Amino acid sequence: MARKFKYSARTKEGAIVKGSMEAKDSNQVVDTLQKKDLTIVEVAEDIGFNLDKLKEINIGGVPMKDKVVFMRQLSTMISAGLALPRALQILREQAQNPRFKKVLGLVLSDVEGGLSLSASLAKYPDVFDTITINLIDAGEQSGNLDTILERLAIELEKNSKVQQRIKSATTYPIIILVVVITVVVLLMVVLVPSIKQMFDDAGAELPWVTKAVIAMSNTFVTYWWVFLIFAAVIGIVIKVYTDTPAGKLMFSKIALKIPVFGKLISNIQIAQFSRILSLLMKSGLPILSALELTSYSLTNLVFRFGVQDAKKDIEKGIPLALPLSRVTAFPLIVSQMVAVGEETGKLDEVLGKLSEYYEEEVDVMSDTLSTLLEPVMLIIMGVIVGFIALAVYMPMFSLSSAFGG
Repeated sequence: MARKFKYSARTKEGAIVKGSMEAKDSNQVVDTLQKKDLTIVEVAEDIGFNLDKLKEINIGGVPMKDKVVFMRQLSTMISAGLALPRALQILREQAQNPRFKKVLGLVLSDVEGGLSLSASLAKYPDVFDTITINLIDAGEQSGNLDTILERLAIELEKNSKVQQRIKSATTYPIIILVVVITVVVLLMVVLVPSIKQMFDDAGAELPWVTKAVIAMSNTFVTYWWVFLIFAAVIGIVIKVYTDTPAGKLMFSKIALKIPVFGKLISNIQIAQFSRILSLLMKSGLPILSALELTSYSLTNLVFRFGVQDAKKDIEKGIPLALPLSRVTAFPLIVSQMVAVGEETGKLDEVLGKLSEYYEEEVDVMSDTLSTLLEPVMLIIMGVIVGFIALAVYMPMFSLSSAFGG
């Protein structure tokens, strides 16, 4: 697919020449200019505003379902005997996502130019992760590319399912939290100041609860910008710290200690570890390479570093079960099951069963989490709103009693 590039070059006489040309990539532009005895000064893609470029804008990247369909259909086509370039051409034509369509077109060009599928896909890490690339590479080398692609489709579907379960479990509580914050802000900014004015006009003696709420309201209304700046600073500090290795590790440890959530995160990581390692081993990757790739698929650093430490022990000839038993984040059942797998020579199968068990645990805990959080959030909202309502209505009862008397 040709793209437009702007260039700046120097002639033998030293004069600067500027222009633009269409080419597959910047290297082609450089080659063309050098053949004209020009010295390259700068080459950049010409990103002008046009409808074609506008259509390529795709916020959110390539959806998981598109990649699942791609893997599954490519597997079917290859197993049916269709040549890889032809299969890629068909998949590119039917792709709906603009970004994915463009990537598949570029991959097709590379494959037609003699590059392997894995090397072509590796150019787009924002679409295809390292595990996918390594699995496809293993499939190409072993001649089982169709089988590997089918396994990848299954893996992506499972991963998508887990993510969807977590989103479903946390969406409603997040909505409730937003509603709580909105209601409290409206009460403090609109209701409480108007009630305060009424109490001042009546000269009523206010109870401590009402005084406290009015004081909070006055502080918020007067210094709301301070709260916003403070929240922004805290957010930035946390973001910067969590981007450091020490910060990531600390928050990974804290996450595992949060009630309910910690257990859920742990089960997700164990399911991911078992599933990915099983998939990589079934695909023919050596245990050390499989462990390295698996460790980087784990988002919690406690689990990631634990697996990497286990890999170092395996390099010394120690069975996997022993170093895993030393990683406190892994329950004892994991190392015991791994030991059984190593003894029977069926480690990949045992890991597959282990992943299924923990995936079921994640499903159950996700439902439980959703069930627990909903009433808790509603109770919190009720307590906060009730406290403010009590502070508002207590003086009203006193005033009505006084006027009634």
